[in-house]
Amino acid sequence: MDRVCHPARMALLPDLIPAGTVELRRWRPAQAEALTAAVEASMPELRRWMPWAQEQPTVVGITEVLSEGEVSFEADREWQFVVAEPGADGVLGATGLHHRGAPDTVEIGYWIRSDRTGGGLATAAARALTTAAFAHLAYVSAVEIQMDASNRRSSAVPPKLGFRLTGEVDHAIDAPGHSGRWEVWSMDRDHWRARSA
Repeated sequence: MDRVCHPARMALLPDLIPAGTVELRRWRPAQAEALTAAVEASMPELRRWMPWAQEQPTVVGITEVLSEGEVSFEADREWQFVVAEPGADGVLGATGLHHRGAPDTVEIGYWIRSDRTGGGLATAAARALTTAAFAHLAYVSAVEIQMDASNRRSSAVPPKLGFRLTGEVDHAIDAPGHSGRWEVWSMDRDHWRARSA
């Protein structure tokens, strides 16, 4: 299936996705200052796990990343969002759906700024994106969440949503906290429908 072009010429996912007490807003360059502030506030933790966080962020660099993300969203290559409180300009983190594996599978990534972790925001974002993936992407039969096996805070999220640990795989050590082992958690469409019924 061609995921890049389709007759409607509109992105498959909506620009705004409700996620409980927060909402997911698609990446826009206008969010650069707020997203940079969130990254800066979380650098010690992000640097442990995220390859992209090994250098100090700048508004110029984040603007470029957001612009690239906007193009990818429109082309249905991946869909990235900031996590925010309704009506507020601040950014609490980021999340997204990515094509990194089988053609019928998308992967969720997420991070929450360090001063807001522990409040269920990553779980809320992952729940909303799983629902959105199955609702808007007809070709998707499974959603995955992957993380380094040492990242216990991140790996606590998928089992809360009913994802199954389907395996561990070798992975490059791209950040200081990495162990070289990656957990793969999976949810299929039928199980998600049953849980949501």
